[in-house]
Amino acid sequence: MKSILLLEDDENLNRGISLKLSKEGYHVFSAGTILEAKSIFCKENIDLVISDITLPDGNGLDFGKVVREKSNAVLIYLTAMDQEIDIVNGYDTGADDYITKPFSLIARIRFDN
Repeated sequence: MKSILLLEDDENLNRGISLKLSKEGYHVFSAGTILEAKSIFCKENIDLVISDITLPDGNGLDFGKVVREKSNAVLIYLTAMDQEIDIVNGYDTGADDYITKPFSLIARIRFDN
């Protein structure tokens, strides 16, 4: 089973995405802050990171840089930041994809089992 780390501070959105991904057969680790996400990321074998950018304890792009330095996990930003410079900055951190809200997520993260 593939493991996904979801970093999203909006509790309702986090819960909804986590539930949908779990129903699709993924093992989802949920975090609402960068601190929580770093703790999970260091302890678990994560295949995919989905990260918001605007978070209560910092910038998700900085977390993405940490992910990219330590892992080959797929990195997707999921954010309302939709200006071209924001998207370029996301890809500059090593993102594999950059999805702006509103979104269709499941179609983009299917793993070959």
